[in-house]
Amino acid sequence: MEIQKKQGYLNNISLLRVFAILMVVLGHSMVVYQYNWGIYTPLIKSSFFNSLKTYMDIFQMPLFIFISGYMYYYCRKECRKYKKKIKFSFDKTKRLLVPYICVAILYVVPIRMLTSYKGYLGNNVLEVIYKYILTGIDSGHLWYLLAIFEIFIVFYLFEPIINKIGTPASFIIIASANIISYKFPHLLQIASSIHYFMFFYLGYIIRKNEKAFSYEFKGNKNIILITTSFILQFLFLLLSLKISNNNLICTLSKNVAYLFSNISSAIFYFLALSTISFKYTSLNSNKTLKFLDKESYAIYLFHSPLIYIMLNYIANKNISPFIVVPLFFVIILVGSLGISYVIKKTKVLKFMIGASTTKKHSTIST
Repeated sequence: MEIQKKQGYLNNISLLRVFAILMVVLGHSMVVYQYNWGIYTPLIKSSFFNSLKTYMDIFQMPLFIFISGYMYYYCRKECRKYKKKIKFSFDKTKRLLVPYICVAILYVVPIRMLTSYKGYLGNNVLEVIYKYILTGIDSGHLWYLLAIFEIFIVFYLFEPIINKIGTPASFIIIASANIISYKFPHLLQIASSIHYFMFFYLGYIIRKNEKAFSYEFKGNKNIILITTSFILQFLFLLLSLKISNNNLICTLSKNVAYLFSNISSAIFYFLALSTISFKYTSLNSNKTLKFLDKESYAIYLFHSPLIYIMLNYIANKNISPFIVVPLFFVIILVGSLGISYVIKKTKVLKFMIGASTTKKHSTIST
């Protein structure tokens, strides 16, 4: 199952990325029915969507970070990119921090304030920007941009040390950091970057060992591994839900179980979608999939605030969740694509959202 290359375009990762962004949009479409969300409370509760969202949380964002680590190894080691620290830092700043500031101030904050978002009540625009955006405390879905920027920079600086001490030792150290990440400050998404660093490294080592991995696990062994990882994600998730937070030992045990659920799920979706990509090669030239892959970053940037607009209309209405969720999914997906289309008409606006001003492929994980 060797990963194919075509002008730097990895078909299995393209499919995985499209799946991941659609799952994020779907997850946010049903988040109002998640019992612990707390921002809006719908008139009708849904145990089905609460359970589905609980499951989706174990792989939604870990998959994106996984893809980033996988692509980092591919670009740095196989394509010989990222040679200069200053250029690497500048490129990631332009790609991640510029959109973070611009989209947050010009898009997220106005929509949230106009829709009376609870977290910003009692603050004027400047206070919101200072207290929540510049500190990274509450920038909504844009937390990801801060976290992945920090992960990129830290990994780049410590990569020689990580490789020197070896995969097993590095895995244990990084996994341990994930387990205790809740103890770190949320300022500038430090806790999030420490938490998700594990999945970046997971993608990195899978790409690094891909040839040996694909040689060892092929045919029936590949099917067994896919099935095993599929089952394990649920077993570890159920275990984590059963463990309480009564004391430190319980909390750490709960986090360990949840981490293994994350890892199992990421491996399952990577293997399953890679197998599909290699078996059904017609998907690799599918125009819709290529379009969604190209627009994945823009979809991520613009989709979430649209939910707050929608919630203003349905929050107090007696509408079935099985109507609301599909409706939300279609509207925010199409809406974010429409916003992207308009913005990408000018180079200045394209720069503000981190989009390439050339015709190069632009995706969420690069």
